Amino acid sequence: MKSLFIALFICLFVVSGCTSTTVNPNKISLPEDIPNFVTERDFNKIDWDRTTVAFDTGTSSDMVGNKNKLGIIGPELKPNEVEKWLWHFWGIDQGNFTIVGYNQDTSTISPVLSDGSWSRTGVSSGKINGADASLPSNVELPKAGKWALLVYIDDQLFDTLVMDIKGK
Repeated sequence: MKSLFIALFICLFVVSGCTSTTVNPNKISLPEDIPNFVTERDFNKIDWDRTTVAFDTGTSSDMVGNKNKLGIIGPELKPNEVEKWLWHFWGIDQGNFTIVGYNQDTSTISPVLSDGSWSRTGVSSGKINGADASLPSNVELPKAGKWALLVYIDDQLFDTLVMDIKGK
């Protein structure tokens, strides 16, 4: 009887050691056409608790974003609706702009520019609304949820905006 109990204990010990490990359900799969300077490491650095805030620029326009780094003026995004945003940048005066959207729940990686492209030129200097540079664009996201918008200037990660995109 004692040997049966020991054998049962050993079997339970072995079986418990064979449980599967949790695989990251948010495995990142970069789209084939994404610019080559965008890396999986950029997505792993996202601070999902650092969401965008509304802030006063000292001008007539309030913005949403990360104060003194990156801000936007424009309507709140809704899934599959094109909106016009005016991006504002602090600390740069020009550059090429790339934006990549990443959905926290689905791990979907998507272009944010409404024409389906990842990048465009045209960040231009000139003080506007207290920022050092600006860029207008049309933006769109495919679904509701918590999104990180990774913004690159001249192929370098500039800032990340984390926002909750509500359904229609």
